[in-house]
Amino acid sequence: MKQEQLTIATRNKLLKILTIFVLAVAVIFCDWSYALADDGGSSSASICTGTPSQLETKLRNNLKNKFLTYEGCPTEMGAWYMLPMPEEKDRMQAVHVALLPNSKVLIANGSSNRNHVTADGKIEDGLDNSNYDVVNNTSIFDPSLSDFYYNPQPDFTQSPFERISSPPAEVEGEINDLFCSGHLQLPSGDVLFVGGTRRYYPGVRFLGSRNANIFHWQDRTWETLGLTKDGHWYPTLVPLADGEIAAFSGLSATSPELISTLVEIYDPTNKTWQSIDVKNLPNNPFLTRMNDENFGSDIIDLYARILPTQQQNRFLITGDGGGKNEAKIAHASVHSYFVIFDKDPGTGKYTISFEKGPDRKAINKVYGTAVIDPSSPNGDVLLMGGIMGTNNIGIGPGKDVIKGATIAASLERWKAPGAQDTNTKGSWEIDKNFFAKIDEDILLETEDIVEGKVKALPLNYKYVKQSSSLGRYGKRAMEQAVILPTKEILVVNGGNYAETRPAYNPTLLIPDATQTDHQGFRTKLMNPDVEPRLYHNNALLLPDARVLVMGGNNSRAARYDEDGTVRLDTKNDFAFVEKGTDGNSGEIWQHAIFYPPYLFGASPRPEIETDITQLQYGASQTISVSNASTDNSGSVVLVKLGSATHSFDMGQRLVELEIQDQQPSGTDNNTSISFSAPTNDHFSPPGHYMLFYVNGAGKPSHAKIVQLVKA
Repeated sequence: MKQEQLTIATRNKLLKILTIFVLAVAVIFCDWSYALADDGGSSSASICTGTPSQLETKLRNNLKNKFLTYEGCPTEMGAWYMLPMPEEKDRMQAVHVALLPNSKVLIANGSSNRNHVTADGKIEDGLDNSNYDVVNNTSIFDPSLSDFYYNPQPDFTQSPFERISSPPAEVEGEINDLFCSGHLQLPSGDVLFVGGTRRYYPGVRFLGSRNANIFHWQDRTWETLGLTKDGHWYPTLVPLADGEIAAFSGLSATSPELISTLVEIYDPTNKTWQSIDVKNLPNNPFLTRMNDENFGSDIIDLYARILPTQQQNRFLITGDGGGKNEAKIAHASVHSYFVIFDKDPGTGKYTISFEKGPDRKAINKVYGTAVIDPSSPNGDVLLMGGIMGTNNIGIGPGKDVIKGATIAASLERWKAPGAQDTNTKGSWEIDKNFFAKIDEDILLETEDIVEGKVKALPLNYKYVKQSSSLGRYGKRAMEQAVILPTKEILVVNGGNYAETRPAYNPTLLIPDATQTDHQGFRTKLMNPDVEPRLYHNNALLLPDARVLVMGGNNSRAARYDEDGTVRLDTKNDFAFVEKGTDGNSGEIWQHAIFYPPYLFGASPRPEIETDITQLQYGASQTISVSNASTDNSGSVVLVKLGSATHSFDMGQRLVELEIQDQQPSGTDNNTSISFSAPTNDHFSPPGHYMLFYVNGAGKPSHAKIVQLVKA
């Protein structure tokens, strides 16, 4: 035995010497190649061709084994940086996130979808959200602490998260819990929160909060706005052309079975509310039959995916969202709708009307993502993935098998009408298999079924990341779509099911007009994350052109009543387990930054040198840009500040600005670029945007955050 061990040790030693020799020869004779940094044993060895960019060299030198690439070169597949963990008292997930005009990110969680642990150690459903300590889970993220542009020698060991206070737990006798609220930036950059959780019920049956709150970004204080007429749990907020914000849908304050029919509009100038009951308006979803087999009404979904069209004051209600209601009624409609706002110039009051939109090519889905296609001149809407045939987000391995229910691999497109189109409603088309290159063993249909359930995995089961060459992606739920300054779309987070089988590899959608059979995109897998970011994950584009990736609520954590500490080892696939059992982490507190491939290209990074803070609609503006493309192949874009929750960003959109002139600006080798600001205050509502210059090689500058205002 000893001789055998010695032989093995000698062989391994010789193999190591041989490996070192081969690598040394490669370095001497092939200086165009370089090895990927060791990531602590998590990735396989890879060789990248080409000279690493200045940014990559800096990151490798500063981050060492925390610069994560795993499967491919950062110039092709991007890279990850796992942010330093905050101090224990500051750790939290990221259910609701909003980018602020100072480039920082507001993170709010409220009661955080937790259960509670009694004094005798028993886990019970829900918690007491009238207790301020229960709902006080808010923090600020500062991206400048890990970016070389702002800090030439950033301290990558310093946590960029700072806990701040939350709004009061009660206002006028009503619970004020931000969990499951809707939120959006006002024209001032302050963030409006509407609704949330009024009360937990046994069996996770919620009521909608009637509270509204504003976070003032400049002094980091909260303002309570009093009570709305109805509660809104899972509402959608949409910005209007004059700066008001309209809140749609959400569970009411009175019953977990009722979706509010009130559209509540906040006017930040006069600090007033207007409530419009739409339940009896012609052509509205509450009066429309869902389908020929079900006599139920269509309903405006919870967290309805509502997006603006290019036509003034007109929004598309896609039909997708966060569920029909808490009842076990699957939303099986193919309908879409238009909602139109009309403002009386004398009174300032709105009226609302509805029109039936074109029918879709597939039934509505829940917990997919939605985004406006930044490459579409008419503002096409894209719907990606989601759950079909059930509102049960627990569908998947270890869960009930639901007849007709599945996870979608599709990309569905609403083709918006152009200015000359006779069909003013547009039309829907679908690629059912857009994300469908997957391994068969992750499909629900191929799992062994035992006594009506999908075969349960053992409690100590650990998902093993596979090489991207296997194509382990496909059916997606709970994912986020992030618009990048290059008009690419990063689809990140989520999983092959909503609460299990995480999809670690983001997919990059690259605009390519030649891909006529693939919805005008090429798709490319990115290097994988290391955390399973399922339910309640989040992602936002930062002004430095990186993507902040956060959270994941794979199962419900539990808060101790006695001291407020939080247990993460409470459940496995939402089934209670004993303390200490190796199950899914209740909440993911390890947040990350994804560096898209465009940051590692050989081209020098352009920068906007002009100190610009404001744009007026329709006005011309000139900026000075360093390292601009000399062949006029660059672009100037505005990207609205993101405000995301539950797989949907209620704020983001990209507008490319018309460049009027581009000339060398003098002896500093900069380029003077003149462009015109947007004119459509409906599609590009007043507020704060990131202004990027993107050079011809596809590398974006750091953004200047500008406020788009009316003259």
